[in-house]
Amino acid sequence: MTDEQIKRLAQLVAEEIIKQLEVKEMDHLLMEKMGSPYELLIAELARLMTLMVTYEDTEQYEKAAIIKNKIDRLQKQLERL
Repeated sequence: MTDEQIKRLAQLVAEEIIKQLEVKEMDHLLMEKMGSPYELLIAELARLMTLMVTYEDTEQYEKAAIIKNKIDRLQKQLERL
């Protein structure tokens, strides 16, 4: 592996870590502002749908399928409320 390839790999890893930290920070802010379970589920559902579309656009279909399963579970939880 060349130095340039290592730098590119490090950059991709850093970008992914930053993206995950941003998602966790958004989750934390949402949890503080929203009190009811219904509002939390709706916010999480919106976030997951956005994430699923992003994965589909970048052709990461395995990740999109995992997110789809989470969306299905959240929708069932919403139906029970």
